[in-house]
Amino acid sequence: MEGMPTSYDAKDRIWSGPKRVSTYTDETSLGKVIFNGMRNWPKNICQINDVDGVEMTFDQGITWAIRIAQILKKKGLKHPDVIGISARNSTYVTPVALACLLNGTPFHAVNPVSDEATLTHIFSITKPTVIFCEGQEYQKVLSATKGWQPEIVTVIDPIEGVPHIESFLEPTKTEMFYQPEPLKEGGEQTVAILCSSGTTGLPKAVCISNKTLFMDFPMINSDWVQFSASGLDWYSGLTAFLLSTVVGCTRIITKKPFAPDYFVKLVEKYKINSVILPPRHMSALIAFPGATKEALASIRIVTYGGGFTSMTTLKKMQELCPNAILTSGYGMTEVGGVAMNFGLGNVNTAGKPLPGVKVRIVDDEGKSLGPNEKGEIYAHTGLPWKGYYGNPVESLKTQDHEGWVHTGDLGYFDDQNQLYVVDRKKEIFKYQGNHYWPSEIEGVILEMPQVEEVCVIGIYDELQGDAAGALVVKREGSSVTAQEIIDYVSKRLPSIQKQLHAGVQFTDKLPANPNGKTLRRVAREVFVAKTGAKK
Repeated sequence: MEGMPTSYDAKDRIWSGPKRVSTYTDETSLGKVIFNGMRNWPKNICQINDVDGVEMTFDQGITWAIRIAQILKKKGLKHPDVIGISARNSTYVTPVALACLLNGTPFHAVNPVSDEATLTHIFSITKPTVIFCEGQEYQKVLSATKGWQPEIVTVIDPIEGVPHIESFLEPTKTEMFYQPEPLKEGGEQTVAILCSSGTTGLPKAVCISNKTLFMDFPMINSDWVQFSASGLDWYSGLTAFLLSTVVGCTRIITKKPFAPDYFVKLVEKYKINSVILPPRHMSALIAFPGATKEALASIRIVTYGGGFTSMTTLKKMQELCPNAILTSGYGMTEVGGVAMNFGLGNVNTAGKPLPGVKVRIVDDEGKSLGPNEKGEIYAHTGLPWKGYYGNPVESLKTQDHEGWVHTGDLGYFDDQNQLYVVDRKKEIFKYQGNHYWPSEIEGVILEMPQVEEVCVIGIYDELQGDAAGALVVKREGSSVTAQEIIDYVSKRLPSIQKQLHAGVQFTDKLPANPNGKTLRRVAREVFVAKTGAKK
């Protein structure tokens, strides 16, 4: 970790990453930076859509974006307005997002597979004036937004009588003279709005500032080819979008769901160098016979995160990609990246704080803790955040008056200034008066080679408290039994509160949000339903 030294202030008990050195001023618009870069390298391939084979050059992408931006401006849309995007990765989604940046109008990206109730909830917060969506989701979006009736534009699958994106792409006489709109509120101006993960409740609309999105990508340049299955509604998808437009590397997109055989074909076809994979996708990939060193030889960086990953899975992934460095990131939509871990030296750690980031570990009384003491992780990025759109109460709960974001995660630093994330503060369980963290039990169960995925939940009992139960996905061909898992946990974690008192239930797949993050609250419902079915 020589490239990311961490200092520790023993007096204030604050861990700090290296100093952040900004290339741009607070007045620099991200839209302007992208505009200049894409115009200077017109022949670079920005994006390839594997579904229809469309290759979008910088010149084509920025030209489409300018035309869309001109129409948005003609409609009177400015920085206080909001534009909705509810679409999977497809050819025109990138120009739409670019147009929003050029016009200084924030886009609110929402996953298109969300049900109508969730769409109604989240879009009702920002009330977009225009929403770009897929034709197959049009009726759902229309119903979800009937309260204010925005203009809805389809980006694929046109519908008769409904505006389609191609009507925004007609050449204009003034496009060659176009210049992006300047920032009206400086670096703190909101340019994107994403949804919080919604793993423990209804999602909130998270404001993301212009300054926050000026990221450094030291390992990647314009010759690279990258792939992330996430759309603009997820922070990793937003990062991939920036890599293709700011750095200039080629982004491979598809709206097809992840499958190991399809992923391997993509890597071989496009010689992909950088990939972002959630743990469940890595687990499926290493079990696929077609995933070989030869097939994955082009990969140089594998970034994983969003859940616990076993050392067994990571070692197999490293064997499949011997030329790659495996990296994991810790962060949250509200603050972006907090820490980064490189390599397999210690996969249990979240790594060290990123440049410009300060971290404290705080107990329930608000006291800062020292090394090897567990508490809530507070992060201070020094970057502006306007909180949750239209929700000042929750914003103040998350970020205090000194700018510290209360992440809701529990963790600690070791003596080498490495950050460890234990679990969500709200997901601590207590059995017979003793606390335990479900992620610790999950980690032990994942040591078993017969187990592919697991989610540990708590079943409340008035006398004992939260009895741990495990919802398990077996590896293909595995014959592991519930008792074998119970016995293994008992041997590895002898403490009474960490035993699987509620037992083990098996399932074909764990419930997850659209971006692959396990929904513990839904997993509990599945567990209870399966327990009841056996009675």
